This record gives sequence, C-alpha cells and structure tokens, in this order.
Amino acid sequence: MSLCPHCGASLADQVLFCPRCGGAVSQVHAEDVKSTEVPAATEKLRAGSNSVAASSHDTPGEVLPIPENIAAVVAYVTILPAIAFLLLEPFKRNYFVRFHAFQHLFLWIAGFVFGVAAVILGTLFQLIPFMRVLMFPLTGLIALAWFFLWALLVVKAYHHQMFKLPIIGDLAEQQAGV
Repeated sequence: MSLCPHCGASLADQVLFCPRCGGAVSQVHAEDVKSTEVPAATEKLRAGSNSVAASSHDTPGEVLPIPENIAAVVAYVTILPAIAFLLLEPFKRNYFVRFHAFQHLFLWIAGFVFGVAAVILGTLFQLIPFMRVLMFPLTGLIALAWFFLWALLVVKAYHHQMFKLPIIGDLAEQQAGV
C-alpha cells in the first residue's frame, strides 16, 4: 500500500491511477517489479496502460468489466449510461466513474434548463424584427460551444483527468463522495 502523491489517498498495489483524484501514479513499487522489469514498467506507466487488471478502484481487488476511463467516456454519451453506472455494480463503487456520471447528469440538467430559457427568450426576441436575423447565428454558436464543452469532457475523462466544471463539477464531486 502506498499513498497518492496528489491527494494522499491510500493506493492498492499495481495501480496506475488514483481512484480518488484520478491522478497518474508515477512511481513503480520496488517489491512488485524485478530490477530487469523496471524499464518496461516505467514505459507502461508513461504509455498510460488502460488494462482492466491494472485499473484502480475504490474497492481493492475489484475489477471492472471495462477500464474505468472508458466507462467514464461512455457515461458522457447520453444520460442512460450515466444513470446505469450510478446504479450497477461494480461501477457505482468506483469514484472516477461516479464523478463523471454525476457531472454529466448535472450538465444535462443545466443544459435542459438553459434550453427552456433559450426557447422562451427566442420566442420573445422573435417579436423584435432585427433580432430575428441574429437568432440563427447565435443559436449555432451556442450549439457549437456546447459540443466543444462535451468533447472536452470526453477527452479529459479518457485521459484519466478529473476535469471539473466550475459549479457542476463541485456538485458532482460532492455527490460522488470524496
């Protein structure tokens, strides 16, 4: 057992990423690796191997059916996998997957509220003649920004990073159970 250099959480043997903060563990345990295997193990850490047996979990010894970074990416596809990962074993015990599932759910709720407000404002702006011309480009820019935010979250989850959105990320971290 060792400690995470980023958050201080206790780590099980042979983990590549901290189950609490998602940070990469840059150390190779001397008792686990023979002296001839050190370069290979260091290269494995640098490459960020995502093998199922080497992924980290809250419960030591538990293996997810898919790597946790892939599960976090799938949680961002729609809200259905995010809800499923919060309800199904062993995903609901993995902090990294829980955090990304909650962050996507909260982002979806914020997007829904923002969409309802946008429809109401759009309807009001249709009453102003010169605003009708601005509605189409403005709607396209907002949709494009939303897509790039989603793509950023997917890429960060794939790279085992705990990227937190300003308000939504704090709520997700609180719900995931730090």
